Amino acid sequence: MGYTAQIAPVRRPRSPLGPDPDWWWQACLLVVLVGSLYSSILFHLVNNWRTDANFSHGFFVLPFSLFVLWEDRSKLARLQRVPSAWGLLILVLALVLMIVGVLGAELFLSRVSLLMVIAGLVVFFGGWQYFRAVLFPWAFLILMIPIPTIIFSEITFPLQMLASKFAAGALPLCNVPVLREGNIINLPAMPLEVAEACSGIRSLLSLTTLAIVYGYFMETRIWIRVVLALGSIPIAILANSLRIVGTGLLVQYWDVNKANGFFHTFSGWLLFVVSLIMLFLLHRLLQMPGLQFAGRWTPGPSPVSIKPAGHAQWGADAPPVRSPGAAVRFALAIALLLATALLLLARNRGEVFPPRQPLASFPSHIEDRQGTDTAMSREVLDILGPGEFVLRDYQDTSGDNPGVNLFIAYFPSQRAGDTIHSPKHCLPGNGWSPVESNTISIARPGHAPFRANRYIIASGEDREMVIYWYWAHDRAVASEYWAKFYLVADSIRLHRSDGSLFRLITPMLPAETDDAAQQRLLSFAGNVVPLIDRYVPK
Repeated sequence: MGYTAQIAPVRRPRSPLGPDPDWWWQACLLVVLVGSLYSSILFHLVNNWRTDANFSHGFFVLPFSLFVLWEDRSKLARLQRVPSAWGLLILVLALVLMIVGVLGAELFLSRVSLLMVIAGLVVFFGGWQYFRAVLFPWAFLILMIPIPTIIFSEITFPLQMLASKFAAGALPLCNVPVLREGNIINLPAMPLEVAEACSGIRSLLSLTTLAIVYGYFMETRIWIRVVLALGSIPIAILANSLRIVGTGLLVQYWDVNKANGFFHTFSGWLLFVVSLIMLFLLHRLLQMPGLQFAGRWTPGPSPVSIKPAGHAQWGADAPPVRSPGAAVRFALAIALLLATALLLLARNRGEVFPPRQPLASFPSHIEDRQGTDTAMSREVLDILGPGEFVLRDYQDTSGDNPGVNLFIAYFPSQRAGDTIHSPKHCLPGNGWSPVESNTISIARPGHAPFRANRYIIASGEDREMVIYWYWAHDRAVASEYWAKFYLVADSIRLHRSDGSLFRLITPMLPAETDDAAQQRLLSFAGNVVPLIDRYVPK
């Protein structure tokens, strides 16, 4: 009797912990599609890092996150993948956010949507446990996205005032007489202005990023990592304040030109090194035996642990949602990304720029007042960004009434992130401090009255009243947040992102009441408002 043996290839059972055979090419295709979809957004983001020194640390964020993932690659390979359909919902919301950001001329939304897309894909294909494993490098990516201008100004102004107050309090201890007026520190030799660039926001963002990286490499206890990251904030503020004090000492006791030249630049690097030393000393302090009580916060051997199939460590309290098969998940993700790309391509119309008259032709004679243009420095123009501007003093020809200063800023496009700066952050500069703020109503012929901001600012014995409002597409608002909301809505609806700011300032006489100064501005504004539609199109 003969025996025949049939030889067949042995099918090795797939490991429940290993990736599917098609995982790699699917992942590569998804990366290519996401990269293509966000190519213009990433290009402008990198250009932002290159041109804005406040966010130059963004170049180091992505490489560090990728390094962390590479370090954990073996742990991630052993991790049980339990795909969740919740990731599909996150992906849909992320792509909707991207569409709103792109069509609505809001860079921050479109950039944040990239992080949400990454989170949605990880949860959709890997599950909540996988997302928990990559949570730290994913969350670290938020540091590469510049802070929106409207929030950035809210941070820098308090930092300016804090640094000014610190220097004004420290310099007299070194026998330097000081008179502080807002963000201006008046010294016997010369006044020092703590401008936005001297607020310390640049070193604050860079040092916080570096503190997180330092904590990752030098410490395993989570509570110490958190303290180091939080501790970088007061360290950066203190270092920047010491820099201003040092500049004041050089101005008083050495040479004004050297203080404003080489030292002003070199001191930034020097005090950043000092900040690193202070961060290191804080770390050493936290390692003292007396603080080891917090050792119970120390993480286990690995932040990635293997759990039985179907168990999600993070998001376990979420209602269970059945996840579709691997092929269906991949097809859904591809379809959503392609649909988003096609929608943006279909809506990729050029921005609309209605005809209007240039601001340079704005009447120089209003009421009984004759206007005289005031030149704006290159530094101010660089801060304002690309646009048209009018800065003009209107003086009463009779000489009986105080003058009115008119400032108009018109931005034909705000899609590149060049948004209007709020006067409430610019007004306290040059020694002026806010005394009172509220809103008032301004009449508009043929329309309902609109609200405008009213500020009273002071410098020593001098006082001035300020009225300003935002105007775009036949609409006036007082709040910069509502102005931002309408910018997004109108950009989607009208394919326009233009907008303007109108600001009126008048000096207040020593015995003059607030109502009298306000009436002077309202009378002038009543002649300005009917002219707006010629220069800011509806």
